[in-house]
Amino acid sequence: MEQSTYKPQIDTLNDRDQPLFISNHLLIRDLLKRAAMVARSNASVLITGESGTGKEVLARYIHDESQNGNFVAVNCAALPRDVIDNELFGHEKEAFTGAVSKKPGCFEMAHEGTLFLDEIAEMQPQVQAKLLRAIESKRFRRLGGTEEIEVDVRILSATNRDIPEAIASGSLREDVYYRLGVVEFTLPPLRERKSDIPVLLDHFATSLSAQYDKPRLTFSRDALEILTEYRWPGNVRELRNIVESLVITSAGSEIEPHNLPERLAREHAIRTAITIPIGSTIEEVEWLMIEHTLRAAGGNKSKAAQILGVSRKYLYDKLRDRGKAD
Repeated sequence: MEQSTYKPQIDTLNDRDQPLFISNHLLIRDLLKRAAMVARSNASVLITGESGTGKEVLARYIHDESQNGNFVAVNCAALPRDVIDNELFGHEKEAFTGAVSKKPGCFEMAHEGTLFLDEIAEMQPQVQAKLLRAIESKRFRRLGGTEEIEVDVRILSATNRDIPEAIASGSLREDVYYRLGVVEFTLPPLRERKSDIPVLLDHFATSLSAQYDKPRLTFSRDALEILTEYRWPGNVRELRNIVESLVITSAGSEIEPHNLPERLAREHAIRTAITIPIGSTIEEVEWLMIEHTLRAAGGNKSKAAQILGVSRKYLYDKLRDRGKAD
């Protein structure tokens, strides 16, 4: 075994701002109230939800509400299978080739604090079995060690996997699930709480504009409509990344539809229905499609041509024929 270069994320108490869960949605407000109640206990918590919904943000919120020790975050999916045992439990000097000194694992680093296991269903079943014993007994041995180490650790975990499917496939042990999921929270995807999209856009536009020392971004009505109707497969993380890209690359302060990534305009054009009156000619239908796509692209002719699958010259010729080339 070789020593891993993976570095767990460790936050000591009060060394970071209170994590923000920006939402006006009733489901999230209720979830945060319940999370604050759970934080006062020492119960294990399992957080489920799609990637990018804010599972680690919720875990940090629970930790900060509990006001205890270090927050140690481990991404189980990022660790090679042959080193995750070592990262969790550590090793003794000379436990394997390259182990030139004793190394504490994440369990020890989280003593009297919180250990957050992200993507828990990606952990090897054998390691899950050892994890289960450590959680239940609060004792473990380092690799190559004989002494049992006792710790007091609050376990929070998360997964984007469907739980019944993960158990059925064997990627998540059923006994581990029941031990980690004493309390379970499920974060809804952003597409199911569209009222939060303008709130999140405003929050990230404000914070990221200040971070990059750029004029604060605003969004036109048409741009906001496209952003609100987009399905957001990457959830809040994707929204933040798009706002950051706009802050960095936009010359002005107001975002119009043509400033948005092409995939958003394309999806908006597809999702917005076109009503074609019975008896319309081919030329009339084509013009309806052009008008519809141009509106979705915020008047950007190059982007509209891409969405329609025609050349820019073809689109300009059609616009010129209608006297709308300018």
